[in-house]
Amino acid sequence: MPASAAQALAGLARIRPDGWLATPMPDDPGALLNRAREALEAERPGWAGRLRLLSSRYTAAVFAVSDQYGQRILKLHADPAAFAGETLAYELLTGTAPVPHLYAESERSLSLLLEYLPGTADWSDTRMPGVLVEWVAAVHTAALRLLRYAVEALAGFSVGRLLTAPAPAWIRDETAWCDVVAAHVDAYGSDLVPLGHLDLKPDHLRSRAGGEVVLFDVETVRPDVTGLIDVVTLPAVLRQAGRQTAPDEVVELYVGATTALGGRWTTRSLRGALRAYAAATGLDSLHGLTD
Repeated sequence: MPASAAQALAGLARIRPDGWLATPMPDDPGALLNRAREALEAERPGWAGRLRLLSSRYTAAVFAVSDQYGQRILKLHADPAAFAGETLAYELLTGTAPVPHLYAESERSLSLLLEYLPGTADWSDTRMPGVLVEWVAAVHTAALRLLRYAVEALAGFSVGRLLTAPAPAWIRDETAWCDVVAAHVDAYGSDLVPLGHLDLKPDHLRSRAGGEVVLFDVETVRPDVTGLIDVVTLPAVLRQAGRQTAPDEVVELYVGATTALGGRWTTRSLRGALRAYAAATGLDSLHGLTD
């Protein structure tokens, strides 16, 4: 995580103990490439193409795939829960928010085939702060545009249910958490599934050949937390990208973007919800968003 984004999340860091994952990704690049080939051949026997390891960590590895289908991204997970979470995120966001195309997924190999997006967004464009905020708002409001069957399947995660459910274990102040949830009911209605917890960083805004900007890497999106931590992170991400955007402007951009997508936040209600979120979670700073 970039230093500026990490600073934005000060007070919320939770470090997992060593060895928490029983079957982590191997350290050897050769072993990783063999695992990727096996995943591709399992879906298409006789697969022939080229693989390039882009990144690897304890929980996942990412490869560039070149074959008769063109350029794609192969992502392998070591953690079944993380794989399930990322596939759910794509199911929820595809068609409702600007994310890469998901071409295929395999529970057997815990793998996803995704759109190849090598070009990062042009942060010199003065429109980029608004684009970033708009795309984040699109994720936060995605549940307002889901098909009815999806809404019904996720009803257990609605903010209306959260009003009467026990507070999550990581919440420090249950009364403040209730205020956060109530603010979301006021802003979106009780049926909203609150999607949030994006892994925001400048490099995760990618550009398609035609110039369209999309949000890359949505594996952290969860249907049980609000998007307020993403709002808190926005000023830090913009600073890291070289866009010095005043906190007041970030708030106004977010209120405007969510209003256009069916929300009912006001500057006052959003700031009140952010204060309650900080109290509920122990977040150290709101970085001027509520001043």
